[in-house]
Amino acid sequence: MPAPGEQNIAVIGAGIVGISSALYLQKAGFAVTLIDRDEPGQGATFGNAAALAPHAFVPINSPSIPRRLLPLLFAAGSPLSIDWGYAPRMLPWLLSFLSHCTAAEVTRIAQAMHTLLSRNLDYALPLFRECGADRLMRGGGYLHLYESEAAYRASAGEVALYKRLADDVQEIDAAEIRRLEPNLAPVFVRALYFHSALHYLSTVDVCATLVEHFCAQGGRFQRDEVRTLEARPDGRIRVAGMQDSVYNQAVLAAGAQARRLFGGAVEKLPLETERGYHIMFAGQAGIISRTCSSATAGFAMTPMTAGLRCAGMVELAGLDKPPNPACHAYLDRTAKRFLPDIIESPSSSWMGFRPSMPDALPVIGRSNRTANIILAFGHQHVGMSSGCVTGAIVADIATGRTPPIDITPFSPARF
Repeated sequence: MPAPGEQNIAVIGAGIVGISSALYLQKAGFAVTLIDRDEPGQGATFGNAAALAPHAFVPINSPSIPRRLLPLLFAAGSPLSIDWGYAPRMLPWLLSFLSHCTAAEVTRIAQAMHTLLSRNLDYALPLFRECGADRLMRGGGYLHLYESEAAYRASAGEVALYKRLADDVQEIDAAEIRRLEPNLAPVFVRALYFHSALHYLSTVDVCATLVEHFCAQGGRFQRDEVRTLEARPDGRIRVAGMQDSVYNQAVLAAGAQARRLFGGAVEKLPLETERGYHIMFAGQAGIISRTCSSATAGFAMTPMTAGLRCAGMVELAGLDKPPNPACHAYLDRTAKRFLPDIIESPSSSWMGFRPSMPDALPVIGRSNRTANIILAFGHQHVGMSSGCVTGAIVADIATGRTPPIDITPFSPARF
């Protein structure tokens, strides 16, 4: 229970965004309850490509998408898949997504995301060092790889944005790629090398370490599935699941699952899920030294404690369909094409839900419907690269302080 006069706040969602919010709210003097139906660090936080990449500000939206969308959907071996039974429900989101695929919109989105991501290390590293989670991070940078000069030329717009906004990018040739990662197949002719990127050895262990520290400092972690958020007449927020409690404020940081709480106290927003997949090769942790991604295959590889993670795919199929085996098979084929020394079958596989807005910008700000509910979700492919700064921003919003960046582009009011 909070001390007399102490403000209490609930954070719903124990992924990296929710955990970071809980820790920074705790530092700001709140009595914080962190709530999730699962253990900390599950969901999209668990299964992503495990990169902390300040450069990942270029959105999946692209001027080439409108002409490439149908070929991508129907091509064999494509990194994009759609469940046609779900497509009618997604149509408004897809049309809005396409409206943000102009060159001007992509530049605007990239600039806003660069502002957010460029500050994340300022807030992530102090948190990690404070609780010892920094032992679960590795440097070495990040390679973004191109298989042909034609592929590189086709990416001229994104390359220009990287070179303009990232201060750590170096263009390297095939010989330098081979020197850095000798086990990669000799299929890459060029790469962008982002020197300041890090990767996580275990995203779930980082989250568990952070939550252990949060609880040791007086925070409370509650396993519960929140089913209702209700604004009371006195302005406080009722958070109801198996347990039913009232808080001065609440933070909705539940990723793609946040949409289950839309309606009532929280306005409906165009949050969808890009389903993502990964496979693990348990004996291959040392085959590469850093995260390596393909510019065309929708695919990234990261060496982790549990082995080599190969992650990717965008599947548009909502929250309720079972995993699609064809997506795991695509990752397996692609991994063995890029790393021919891998001959074994994957040791494990996973599917999860990236929370995505049609403009690729997260929602960070007070609800338009209920002022004492703060929204913090929609970080699409870059939650692990933007979660900690988002948590610091949430704490600033809750206390009425000025955030470290202009959060206007992320406002819920834009919809």
